[in-house]
Amino acid sequence: MELQNENSIINLKFMKITGMYQLIRQSDCLKIFNMNIYKISFIAQILILSISTIMNLYSIYSCINDVNQIFHYSVMIFATNFAIYKYYFIIKNAKTIWNFAHMMSTNFLCYKDHTKEMYKVARTRCSTITLISLALWSSNVLYWSLSPILSNNSYLKVKFEDGVYNYRLNVLGLVYPVTDTFYNKYFHVFYIIETVWLILWGNIMWVFDILMISVCISIEYQLKTISESYSSLGLKHNELTSNIKSTISVKAISDLEVLIQDQQNIYEKMKNVYQILKPFTFIQVAAESFQIILQACMILKFYFDGLLSSAYFLKFLFPEITYSCHLFLTCYLFSIVDEQKESMNFALYSSNWTDMSIKFKKLLLLTMRMNDAENLKMKISMNRMVNMEMFADVMHTAYRIVSVMMKSYST
Repeated sequence: MELQNENSIINLKFMKITGMYQLIRQSDCLKIFNMNIYKISFIAQILILSISTIMNLYSIYSCINDVNQIFHYSVMIFATNFAIYKYYFIIKNAKTIWNFAHMMSTNFLCYKDHTKEMYKVARTRCSTITLISLALWSSNVLYWSLSPILSNNSYLKVKFEDGVYNYRLNVLGLVYPVTDTFYNKYFHVFYIIETVWLILWGNIMWVFDILMISVCISIEYQLKTISESYSSLGLKHNELTSNIKSTISVKAISDLEVLIQDQQNIYEKMKNVYQILKPFTFIQVAAESFQIILQACMILKFYFDGLLSSAYFLKFLFPEITYSCHLFLTCYLFSIVDEQKESMNFALYSSNWTDMSIKFKKLLLLTMRMNDAENLKMKISMNRMVNMEMFADVMHTAYRIVSVMMKSYST
């Protein structure tokens, strides 16, 4: 089944631009050696980023006596490998993601009287959050790409056995196994190489955000649509046929059964996608929490060592803001899904159940109990859920660590 843009809850244009839609769909796509060309493209990007990881390791070896540079290259290795893991995740789970993508259609639910207007709000909201994500990662890519131009007199001094080499600072500031004379002469070639690495990194960060945003917004608004239909049970028919209560009750029971089936289908999709997202979400939350704390510590260390120029400060500040906002976005997306899921019983209670038969009331009560028993949430441990409380805890921890560092340096 092909997911058409006009029947989609989300804006498929972003998926198609990045090639993720063609990757997860797989059928009817151009193939080379019986392999999806988009899959080959993603694998090629993994290999290209892997080369940057090797160069970061070589840079650490070259600057083994410079603690600040070791910190800098370690952060880039961490960020690069995290991007590689995201590429691998999408390629590995392409079929599962496509199976879930069916739920992003406005025709997925069986109940025929759902309000379709809510899907327009969902698409607008999904597009807005996706563009915010694009702005976050693009700001990093743009500034880091322009930083060598803004600070063209900055050099990295590296001590080798045959002397001290002065490499002009580039986009990523990597050290290559060439002399400084050769490097500075062909600086623009190395500039293009590092810019390509940076763009690939920013691209996969955005591509994976499109997936996360699409998943959470689709679940939220499918549940919200079901919730809206729950609330209207017995009300519309009661206005038209107020004298035939038994007929109303039979129709309401039939509608409730179909709505329960729709809700269970959504939950089944949620279980499948949460199962594959859970280990990755744990790594993402841990990685971004680590990056937020590490970037703040690096800013303080460079400042107290007297090495924090405006260029370095902005290089650290942009990722700090981006990772903080992105962690907020991740926690926010799963929070709104949890809130909508927990509001289903209120929607059931808002229906015209008081005028219904005993059979309808029993079915309603059983549905409420089923909803209470369904503890389907994104958890990274037995007791830790991905929600706004987690974001607050991470930021509070970062603040405490920074405060301790400031006190230790001041003394």
